This record gives sequence, C-alpha cells and structure tokens, in this order.
Amino acid sequence: MKKITTILIAIIAFFSLNFKSSAQTVQPAESNALLYKISGKGLQKPSYIYGTIHIICQNDMFGMDKINSYIDQSEQILMELDMDNVTEMQTMATGAMMTDGKTLKDLLNDEQYSKVDEMFKNIIGISVDTVKTYRPMFLSVMISTSPKSMGCQTPGSYELSLLQTAATKKKPIEGLETVAAQFEKISKKSNAEQAKELYETALNPQKAIDEFKEMIGVYKSQNSENLYKVIDGRLGNPEFQKVMLDERNIDWIPKIEKAISKKSTFIAVGGGHLGGENGVINLLRKQGYTVEAIKL
Repeated sequence: MKKITTILIAIIAFFSLNFKSSAQTVQPAESNALLYKISGKGLQKPSYIYGTIHIICQNDMFGMDKINSYIDQSEQILMELDMDNVTEMQTMATGAMMTDGKTLKDLLNDEQYSKVDEMFKNIIGISVDTVKTYRPMFLSVMISTSPKSMGCQTPGSYELSLLQTAATKKKPIEGLETVAAQFEKISKKSNAEQAKELYETALNPQKAIDEFKEMIGVYKSQNSENLYKVIDGRLGNPEFQKVMLDERNIDWIPKIEKAISKKSTFIAVGGGHLGGENGVINLLRKQGYTVEAIKL
C-alpha cells in the first residue's frame, strides 16, 4: 500500500510541474497571480482558474479558505483529471508501469542501477528493486517529492483538497483529459531516455532537491509567468516540452470554453500551464475573454 501511494503521489506531481528549475525570472504585472477571473465574451457569470502545485508541504500551501469563496461562486469544478472517477484513478496506478516487459535493470548497467538504488535507499528508504517496473520518469519525481527531499513529513495536495471540498460543497467534478491521454503524452519520451535522466539525478540528488525547493519559492510568489519560466526548457527536450505543455494547453481551451459557457466553473490545473505564449491564460485572452489576476 505504501508503495502504491508513493507512486500515485509521483504521478499526480508530474503533471503539474517538472522538478527541475532555472533562476531566470520576469515580472509582468498582469501575470503576477495564480488565480484569475474569466469574464466577457457573452459569459453570464464569471469563472475562475487556479494554478496548483500537486505536491507541496502543507505549511507552504495557500489555505483553502482563500480559495473557497471562488469555489462557492462556481457551479462545478474542472480539473486536469476527473479525480472523482474511481476507474480513472485505478488506471493511473497501472499506467505508471512500463508496458514493454522491461524493468529499470534492463535500461541501466549494473553500476548505474546501483547508484540509483543507493539514492532510493538514502532518500525514500526503499530499494529501487521494489519499484523497478515503473516508468523511470515517475521514479525521478518520487525522489524530489519525498518527505525527506521536501523537508516535511506530511506533504499536502491542492487536488486532494479540492476533491474533499467538492464533496463537502456538493460541486460536480469534470476532467479536461483522461489518464490514458496523459500517459500517451508521457510515452513520447522513451523509457531509455527517462532512465538516463534518473541516473543523472542519482549522481547529484541534492541538486534536484534544491531545484524543486527553488520552484516552490517561485510558486509562493504567485507569479504564473515566472513559474512558466522556471519550467521552460527543463522537460528534457523542446519537443517533449511542446507535447507536455503547449499541446495539452491548446487541447484544453475548447473544453474550458464549453464548460464556462454552460456553468460558472472553478478550473484547477498545474501552475506551469498558466504562463507563456501558449499558456492557458494567454490562449483564453486570444479567444476574446477578459482574464484578470487575483492576488491571494
């Protein structure tokens, strides 16, 4: 059970923000937020979009009390996945595994595998043997989002908090995409390339930990454009970044438009999807909506 829970946390974390970062930042005033109000273009009621970070220490989270009033004004919640769908969540656990019959041992030589195993024992307290059938990309995220790496014993999750809030307030949840669609995107980077990056992390795990903490600091500054800049160029290669960010953002826009045209909607997506030329905020503005930053 502990192993499955850890894997699920890694999967959820991956789709929000990559764990690597850069020191480059910009400060456009109108992007200095994680929460935005969407209005105009004939909408009868405004909707809201919030950039989350899926795994974060609880004392680094913005309290749900700051967000609840906007959820109260909304008739439904739209997330990357319909996390209220049991079948989808079960698919998430199985989809994280490699499907070609190989394990991490087949992708690394003995010396490399030993180095990765040492990292897992030191940081997570388990041998990588116990999770060697999972995609290496998720093993990398497990390292950066482990309690030891994050410096807190009880990491929090905006998605899980939103799920609980939706149940309490009886707000229906919809998903922007399916788990199968997400894993199809991840498969654009080969397991061999993922394993190579995992080994590189094992050579200096503290670097990945420090970079993740730096990203948390940028997130807490509530600047979605800076957050995008942190991720920009750090998903391994430009084509993979295009798949994981730009293409998904573009795919989401008609779904968001359909949702907000029918009901006032509280939208929650990974914070890295908000900023940039092809970020959700800019794409909505190009469609003619008024998108205004709200400081928490």
